[in-house]
Amino acid sequence: MPRTTARRVTTTDHRALLCADGVIEYRLVRSSRRRRTIEITIEPEGVRVSTPMRTPDAEIEATVREREAWIRRHLAAPREAPRVATYDDGEPLTFLGRPTPLLVNERPGRARAALDFFNLRVSVPPRLEAERRQAAVRATVLAWYRERAAEVIPLRVEGWAKAMGCQPSRVVVKEQKQRWGSCGPDGVIRFNWRLVLGAPALLDYVVVHELAHLRHPHHGPAFWQAVARTMPDYRERRSRLREWGRTLAV
Repeated sequence: MPRTTARRVTTTDHRALLCADGVIEYRLVRSSRRRRTIEITIEPEGVRVSTPMRTPDAEIEATVREREAWIRRHLAAPREAPRVATYDDGEPLTFLGRPTPLLVNERPGRARAALDFFNLRVSVPPRLEAERRQAAVRATVLAWYRERAAEVIPLRVEGWAKAMGCQPSRVVVKEQKQRWGSCGPDGVIRFNWRLVLGAPALLDYVVVHELAHLRHPHHGPAFWQAVARTMPDYRERRSRLREWGRTLAV
């Protein structure tokens, strides 16, 4: 039989919600492709709330009220353009939250990367034209990060899964532009490889968050209670993750 592809449906609505410190106006975007999470982002045009198609209004409004302080803080913050990575010698990179300067040198053979004490040393073929050299360094650095993420993240999941008494069907580390992690209805948990750039405490928050979704496929009170039982300081970690994410340049 021929395969059929479900049509993507998206609706947009403008809302205003009375919160503790006044009214918050936001653009509500419902999408058939979003399965279970509510995501709040600050865009140049204002606040955007992205949800699955059938998320109840009460749940959306409760989430906005819970995030009111964060929303107001980010609306008031000056908008600075994020630093753009150059992949030049001496670039200030990080690995697991530690400063890891990039050291670039030339060496015959294929490009390669290795951790040298607290430096990330990248070797590229000699006499490359500047643009090709930068592209080679960038590709090598990103490949190295992805390899480390594929090693580190499943180990963190294994440890926290034992503590929480649950087990994902599979752990996938991949490229994700908008999310740190996601948990599918099939029990597969997906993580953004960029998490290995930040401190382990931030990675662990995302791990616990997604593992809690195995039993609570929503962001209701039962979900947050499960997160808090395992990680009492999750609010502080979540706040740190959001702030750190704004500065990420790789």
